[in-house]
Formats: sequence, structure tokens, C-alpha cells
Amino acid sequence: MSQKQDHLASQQFIFGDFVLQADGVLLHRNLQVDIPPKELAVLTALLQASGALISKNELLEKVWLDGDVAQESLCRCIYALRRILCENKTNRYIETVYGKGYRFCRHVAFVSAPPQQARRYTLAILPFRSDAPLEAEVLHTELVQHLSGYAPSHLSVLPASLTRDCQDMDKIMSMVDRLAPDYYLAGQIHRHDESCRLNLELVRTEGHRVLLHDNVQLPPDLPAAALRAHLGRLVVQCVPALQGTPGEVAEFRSMEAAIAYLNGRNDLQQYTPASLKRALALFCQQVSASSREIQPYCCLAECYLSMAQLGLFDQEQAIERAWQLVSKAVELKADHPQALSLLARISSLRGQSVIAETLFRQARLLAPDSIDIYYHYAWHLFLCGKLEEAQHELDCCLGRDPSRIAASILKVWISYCQHDLEEAIALGMRQLNQHGQDHPVLQSNLGLLLAVKGDLAAAAELARRVRDSGNEVGMLAAHNLYIRSRVEGPSAIPAIRSYLRGIDSRHVRTSLLPLVLEIDGVEAAQLYWQTLEKEDYVWLRVWRFDPRLQPLFSGRNMAV
Repeated sequence: MSQKQDHLASQQFIFGDFVLQADGVLLHRNLQVDIPPKELAVLTALLQASGALISKNELLEKVWLDGDVAQESLCRCIYALRRILCENKTNRYIETVYGKGYRFCRHVAFVSAPPQQARRYTLAILPFRSDAPLEAEVLHTELVQHLSGYAPSHLSVLPASLTRDCQDMDKIMSMVDRLAPDYYLAGQIHRHDESCRLNLELVRTEGHRVLLHDNVQLPPDLPAAALRAHLGRLVVQCVPALQGTPGEVAEFRSMEAAIAYLNGRNDLQQYTPASLKRALALFCQQVSASSREIQPYCCLAECYLSMAQLGLFDQEQAIERAWQLVSKAVELKADHPQALSLLARISSLRGQSVIAETLFRQARLLAPDSIDIYYHYAWHLFLCGKLEEAQHELDCCLGRDPSRIAASILKVWISYCQHDLEEAIALGMRQLNQHGQDHPVLQSNLGLLLAVKGDLAAAAELARRVRDSGNEVGMLAAHNLYIRSRVEGPSAIPAIRSYLRGIDSRHVRTSLLPLVLEIDGVEAAQLYWQTLEKEDYVWLRVWRFDPRLQPLFSGRNMAV
């Protein structure tokens, strides 16, 4: 067992209403739950993987050490484990990735002492065999450069100058004997007409055991970056140094801190005005109580960004506070993927797209399949105007975690910004059914879309439910007034003007643009937009694709 596995095996894992103690005792709401040895071993392996995918073969090797066993035994074990964890359709712990394996899909915290120094691993990338030597040489150089980005995660890649001549068995074995890499990656490129197939093998040097064999069909127009990213994900799945990278599992020194973190994370996930305020208070307490735990800094920064998006906090202050918190997290651990992706998202909001791309590239190297990074990167792509690509990232995020309400809301909004109002409304209705009919943000967004469509009775009913629930605040109040303006027409103008005079516009400045356009016309709205633009108001970029605001730019020389 590796040092990292030794360290993790001594932890208490906290997830949902469960605690897995270091001695293998599983508690559910402080009551011991019977869990057979095989199920315990599978659960421990999934928790240690920190949300990463574990292949079926790897689980079989870790759990069934006494010889060959059929995959049906693992399937039965997973089924029993789901029952032990009281899984149902709305309360999932284990995700099945069909044809590949399993991963743990809930937020996890663990209580521990500081870990020992992790061991470094070495990877040799051999030149791929190909009928086009120049193509193989270019791919070899690019792969070495790309996978060298994993250096902060304790993986060293041998330089291309030391491996590019390893074209035959004698040279390969000579290199292995002299440099002793822990792993080597080999492959062959097959071309047929317009198509291209890449055969890959990742091999553990000790015993020359094949860890992964993969066939990749390459379309003619596949970007080189996409191929490199695919190979990077394969390496991450197989090399221990890269498994369980930080971001999915949070480490704490006390049970109280771990439980407080999970409660705050749950509130953050609910994404309502009340739950975000609770999460803000919890994470503020955690940051004040401990200056060495990274996750509370990241989650508090996420709270500020989320509250600013909903108009519940001074939007400019929110950016500044989030930046300070994430900078502190990166100071504590420079290669923390969630912190890097948050830093990238804030840079993107500030219009620093090149810096954002660089930070996202490093974050995605460290955690290629992170739910948080999918969501943050979708925001970046949306701000850059790449709406279709942003939707793809959100699909990846929601594929991993369908309960990520903030991602669902962003997906609806981007569909609306793509001028697909019917799809946005259908998606909004599905979300309301999935997450609960009383979710105020989902109600408010759907009501707005229905008002834009002209379904005024349904929109007014949703606005009433938001108001009656006491959540008519921030952006939700602005949405309700917009709905009222569409329902009541000119008679709603006095109420809207009264609201505009009394509101603290620092919280909702850009959210007011549709109201200004509705009651004062295009010229007044253009003037307001230009004022915000001159102030370099970063949140302006979030609203530039709103179809309601397109009259501001029609036939005008205005930046969008």
C-alpha cells in the first residue's frame, strides 16, 4: 500500500448522514450499520478515490486479493452497498459509469493528521509508431509537454530527448534499465483513408504489466488539444500519484470542522437566498477558526460569487472578497484545482480571458473530471460568448451531479440567451419538478421566461409564490417587477419607479437594465449601459446576451 493509501486508510470519512471511522465501523446518524468486509473495502476504495472514476478491474484487484473473480461479484457488492447507504433516485452516493467503473458522487470530508510526503512517480512516453514519422515525432513532443503539466501532482515525465530514439525493443529495454521509470506509455497510429485510429498502452514497468489498453478513433478534424486532454485523463485514471487530487474531498483536523463544512456545502448547493446566507455564515466562521484548511476559503469565495449573481451582495465587493479568499487558498496550496479554477473564473469576470485560460488549463490537468471545474469553466466560456461550448461543460457537470442547481440555472439562462425560449422554458419546468416546486430561484427564472413568452397568468402565479415565500429580494425582486410590468402594463410603472429609487443598486445594477428599458425606453437604457461600461463594471458582461436587451445594440455602435 502506498504512503498516500496508508494515510487515507487511517481517516474518518464523513458523507451525507454517514461516518466511516478509521476502524472500519460505519455509522448512520450515530448508529452503527452492519457492513460486510467486501462492501467495506469497496466503499473505502471509492472514498479514497476522491470522486475519481475507479475501473471495475482496479476494484476487483483491490478488494478480491485472493485470486480471479467474476465482475458479477463486484456488481452484487455495489448493489448491496447501495442498500446499506439507503440509496434512492434522489439520494445517490455511487455513480455507475457504464462500461468503465464506479465513482463516489457526494461531497466528502475526512478528519486526519497531516499526511506524509507523497512519493513521486516517473512516466516515460515512447515515440508512437506511425507511417508518418514526422507526425509521430510531433505528437511525442506535444504529449511530453502536456503531461509535464502534472509535475505539481508528483508525476515526473522523462524529457523527449531521452525517449525519442526508443524505436525498437533493445533501445526501450535499455532506457528502462538505465532510467527506471515507474510507467511507460506506448502507442501506434493507424491511418485509413480519412480516418485515424490510435492504439494506446500504459504499462507499469515492474513486471511490464499493462494497466490500460485503449483504442481511440480520431476524426480528421479532431483538435490536437482534445487528443492530449483525452490521453491526460487516461493517465490520471491509472497513475496513483494523480488519483484523488484535492478538490473533491476536503480534509479537516476535527470532526466538528468537517461536519460544519458539509453543512455549509449543502447550503451552498441548495442555491436559495436563505441557504446562501447560511452558507456564508458557516464558512466565515470556519475561515476565522482555522487559517490552514483550504476548502472553506474556496467555498466562502463561491458564496460571495453566488450571492452577487442573485443580487444579494455588493457585486463589486463580492469580486474583491472572493479574489482575496482564493488567493489565500492558492497561497496555502498552489496546485489546488478548485482554488485555481475559482481564480480563473474571477479573472474571466474581470475580462482577463488569457489569464483565465491559463489557470483553467492547469486546474483541468490536476482534476480532469471535476464537477466544480466544469461549472466554473462553463461560466468562463459564457462570458467569452462561446455559448455552445459552455452548454457542453454544463452537460458534463450535470452528468456528474444532476443536483447542482446553480449549473442547472446557468444552463437555462444560456438556452434563453441562445434565443431558444421554448427549450429554456421546458428545461426550467423539468428543473422545478426535479428540485422541488418551492425553489424560489427556479420559480423566479421560469416566471421571467414565461413572461417573455407571453404566458402571463403562469408567470404571475410563479411571481406570487416567490413573493409569498419571502424571497422577493435582489435579482428575484427585479424579475418579479419585470413580470408585473408585462402583466399590468403602464399601471406598473409607479411601482417600478419606486423600487428603482429605493433599491441599493450596488447589489443589482445590471439586473435593472431590463426594467429601465421597459419603462424609460431604449435611449435611457443605452445611457445606463454606457455608464456601467465607463465604470468598467465587470458584471455587465453577464447580461450582454440577454435577448431583452438586444434593442440596445440594434443599429448602434455599442460594445457588447
